[in-house]
Amino acid sequence: MFAANVAVTRIINLIVVGVLLVGCALINVITFLDEMIWIWYYDRQGTIQSSGINIIQDLPRFMVLLYALQRFSLDDWGRSTQFKRDEQNVSHNITIFDKHFGDVDPKLLTSDKDKVKNYGLKGRATNVFPVTSKTLEKKYAGITKDGMVAKIFWAEEQRTSEPKILEKVAEIAASHPNTVKGHVLDLLWYHKFEEPTSEIRQQLGVPEPKKGSRVLYILVFRKLFPITELTDAEFFKAWKKCIECHFVLWQEGVYHRDISPPNMMFYRNEKGTAIGVLNDYDLSSLKDAQGPQGNERTGTVPFMALDLLTSEGQGGQVKHLYHHDLESFMWVLAWVCLLYEGGKLLTSKHPLDAWATNDAETVYEKKLAFLKNFTKFKPSGIDSLIWSLVAHCLQVLKDDDHRREKLQFELEHSLNLREEVTVELDDKVLLDIFTSTTPWVQLSLQIGVADI
Repeated sequence: MFAANVAVTRIINLIVVGVLLVGCALINVITFLDEMIWIWYYDRQGTIQSSGINIIQDLPRFMVLLYALQRFSLDDWGRSTQFKRDEQNVSHNITIFDKHFGDVDPKLLTSDKDKVKNYGLKGRATNVFPVTSKTLEKKYAGITKDGMVAKIFWAEEQRTSEPKILEKVAEIAASHPNTVKGHVLDLLWYHKFEEPTSEIRQQLGVPEPKKGSRVLYILVFRKLFPITELTDAEFFKAWKKCIECHFVLWQEGVYHRDISPPNMMFYRNEKGTAIGVLNDYDLSSLKDAQGPQGNERTGTVPFMALDLLTSEGQGGQVKHLYHHDLESFMWVLAWVCLLYEGGKLLTSKHPLDAWATNDAETVYEKKLAFLKNFTKFKPSGIDSLIWSLVAHCLQVLKDDDHRREKLQFELEHSLNLREEVTVELDDKVLLDIFTSTTPWVQLSLQIGVADI
């Protein structure tokens, strides 16, 4: 129900437990219902179950419940009336007054083939739809030639909001025109709805009602395209510019922490050149700001650094550092080069597919095994220089993993307890190891892009 309609913000169900008996001879079906019924309430913060009502012994209370439900409006049932579905059933319209823009009229094309839907109960539940708006198209005519998209998601209230992070990103971009400006999102407009999931929990007296509380946002951006559509030198250039942009943002106190192919996009400028863009900051944080309050991991499993895939990493015992994001960029490189050809996802099965369907600790083991034998996975049609880049970057990851393992051993078994053994490298040092590899230098010269 959540996935079927963007206007659904919460769901109420009645649960009755029954026992089904099937006769063997005449195939008779008899259902014995329990006398107890429970109210279950679902939203993006989690699930709430009421105490049971005995529909026989407490019939009056049960009848009052039915009478109450009978009088529910659409809004009571969890259907937001701010989202107006059109008669053709292909879009949802919203009209919101904004003090900076006046009336904003986004039309969400919720039936469009390019929509990105979310399936699941708890969490951010990010949905992305193409969107039109006369107000925004008029104001941003210069950068909306490819269209606009609306990102609708349930942000965690007690962490820094994505619009605030993007505000900081814009400040950094203004002072770094060569590395950040043009390679980050242009937030055209946003709106925060005023119905946090903590409200009902406060009214019910649920312990710590605001822990993990979520609130609905809509953000509108210029339309971008997946970096996976690019190939060879164009892909390398866009991917490399995302790394440079990310490094500067990290140094300036914006920590992205979710590097994956969907979060690396591109657009073409007036000359037709593909410009890489680091996308999606809803898992990001600012330096010294409060982090996530829920029980979510940070990152996308197939592309997470090895340290973060361990049980300690998944349990929040490993601090998310720059080199973890840098490692994720390398996993993205391998993923795209091995699973895509000519900008299209290969339809044949591949061992890397298992990274997207297994739990974190299983993916950790599979990645370690992959690093030991990655040369045998070379695709037949891949550009030789691009494959050399993939191989060199994976070898750097392999060497770095061994280095950390060795230093950790020395730290744990040092005879001199006063001796300090540092496991981490300086951020720039590790980046320089990658950028100094021969294929990286050759490709950089080929596309005419200077290193950081």
